[in-house]
Amino acid sequence: MNLFENKDRFVKYLISIILLFTVLFVIVKIFYKEEIESYDFVQTSTITFDDENTHISVDYPRFDNDEINKIVTNIIYNYTKDFRNNETSKKSLEITYKLYYLKNFVNITFNIENSLNDIKNKNILIDLKNKKLSYISSVYDEEYLTNEINNLVYYKYSSDIYDKVKSSTINNFTYLIDDNKIDVYFNNIEFKDIDYIPYVSILFNSEASTTIDNNDSSLKYIAFTYDDGPSEYTSDLLKTLQLNNSSATFFMIGNRMKYNKEIVNEIENSDSEIGSHSYSHKYLTDLDQEELINETNSVNIIFNEITSKNIQYLRPPYGKYNDDVLSLPYNIVLWNIDPKDWLLRDSNKIYNNVIRSACDGCIVLMHDIYPETIEATKKLIPSLNEMGYSVVSVSKLIDIKNYDKENNKIISSISN
Repeated sequence: MNLFENKDRFVKYLISIILLFTVLFVIVKIFYKEEIESYDFVQTSTITFDDENTHISVDYPRFDNDEINKIVTNIIYNYTKDFRNNETSKKSLEITYKLYYLKNFVNITFNIENSLNDIKNKNILIDLKNKKLSYISSVYDEEYLTNEINNLVYYKYSSDIYDKVKSSTINNFTYLIDDNKIDVYFNNIEFKDIDYIPYVSILFNSEASTTIDNNDSSLKYIAFTYDDGPSEYTSDLLKTLQLNNSSATFFMIGNRMKYNKEIVNEIENSDSEIGSHSYSHKYLTDLDQEELINETNSVNIIFNEITSKNIQYLRPPYGKYNDDVLSLPYNIVLWNIDPKDWLLRDSNKIYNNVIRSACDGCIVLMHDIYPETIEATKKLIPSLNEMGYSVVSVSKLIDIKNYDKENNKIISSISN
């Protein structure tokens, strides 16, 4: 009897388990969205047109689905039609594309060479499951994406750009997606007084990098230097430099450096660098030999205790030096562009003063203790990039220009 009771219980238990797994299987089938890796039959179609005034070569994808193709071709045809109907003579349009698949979507990114405007990128996001045009908020969490974009723009660009991006809808931006990052271009926003398209990169992979190789000696370079810090603004300035693929030299005061060890390490672990601006910002030419050594060596001692490295460069306060200062074991770094940020305290005036004087091999004097200087830097770097300049530290400028600093004690600019 016990044997039959146990057998009956076992059968009931087994049936219950089977029913449970059956229910779970049905639930998974209903709610699980199968990830679509790719469409098997994607072909390239091309629109071409050439006459004495107009050149058009446009590549775009065609899928094995009429609904999707209608979406893509309508957008491409309208774009090409508007270009062709433009009355400007001697115009050229070339478009190529790439596909990136993610879950039930494909992001079609277009690289555009359009002689009529500065827009270089566009994208079309297609919902492959529902065969319709979609938006980035359908793929990524909208709040997360909005916060990431706004945070990056805040540090990378000037306040006027930030304000416009923040008040815009993220679905209207252009998104170039790959496995490591999303490049977000603000093509849809009209910005006054700039001739470039602002963009930011959201990195998924900590090893991913957007750094541009700026060691081509045939290009133009300008060194940014900042005196009198570190300050409450220095960390934000470093983020601005990093997001703009730039670097700088920070000439720090020793009595501020020793209380800001974190930012000292942060700069030393970046592409930027630190130089000495003396311990307490005294006129070095007024000091006797012992005072001079104490005022300068103490900075190197503090720096070495924090980083285990030694300082290479000294910027004497007020740019004043004599033979005793020249006898110190540092290169003396001066400048040939002084936008008077300490006097003007106006980001637009600082910006204009630098842009007017910019030259290949120039060294710019600024101060990271003023918020107006940080704002001016956010305006300057993209504009200088558009003018063909890379913004670098003094050491990078020396390396790029193959400058002999051993036989040139004083550095105020570096020409080829």
